[in-house]
Amino acid sequence: MATLNRRDLLLTREPTGLSTIEERVTTLVNTSNKGPSSKKKGRSKKAHVLAVSVEQATQNFLEKGDQIAKDSQDLKEELIAAVGDVRNQGETMRIASSEFADDPCSSVKRGTMVRAARALLSAVTRLLILADMADVMRLLAHLKIVEEALEGVKNATNEQDLANRFKEFGKEMVKLNYVAARRQQELKDPQCRDEMAAARGALKKNATMLYTASQAFLRHPDVAATRANRDYVFKQVQEAIGGISSAAQATSPTDEKHSHTGIGELAAALNEFDSLPYLQLVL
Repeated sequence: MATLNRRDLLLTREPTGLSTIEERVTTLVNTSNKGPSSKKKGRSKKAHVLAVSVEQATQNFLEKGDQIAKDSQDLKEELIAAVGDVRNQGETMRIASSEFADDPCSSVKRGTMVRAARALLSAVTRLLILADMADVMRLLAHLKIVEEALEGVKNATNEQDLANRFKEFGKEMVKLNYVAARRQQELKDPQCRDEMAAARGALKKNATMLYTASQAFLRHPDVAATRANRDYVFKQVQEAIGGISSAAQATSPTDEKHSHTGIGELAAALNEFDSLPYLQLVL
């Protein structure tokens, strides 16, 4: 079964991720930025439209979150609980924004909606963090399997045994490369992406030489050069695996800055909105 990762959940190019929820909630609260309106106060058509758009964005996000929780082998219970929290907070936001749109001059309803928006954003962010953690755990699990297969290749006792063990190692390498490539795409920091790409390249290069070096050692076990060459290649493969592990778990300042930029902007918009006396209506 195909699985979705954090990048699938975010879907920054489609209106289903955190960025879309942030954008639509921010637009909703920013409809007050033009100041007082001389128009008749009452229901806000624009606020109602924006409230519906927030509800739809949240629902789209939940569909992806449900699928991730269903497919995930790691943190499954935590993901299910986080999706449930987003669903609950989304419903609270739906009610609060609808009531506010009906009575946009009410400071009480305005404050209720702002608090609901913050709670929704917090729940969505927690789900993304858990999904990201599950992705990293999955990659680390693959790395461990590859390390075990690598040790099996090193312990091969004859050429036929080597061929069998290397075949298994190759299968696990293909799986690891897929997961590592996907993680590389998710990394926002260019340095982390470069480190991941370099480690993947080194792993592929040295894994290709691994069979030949191991075969030469099995044929000439008493020759110091063949042993040294095999050990060197094994060390290079191990270092490449370690490089993938380090890059996958790295969280650089740049990565965190990019990850939380939208959250900060929304919080600022909510604070500004909360300080305004009333919403300009678009009738």
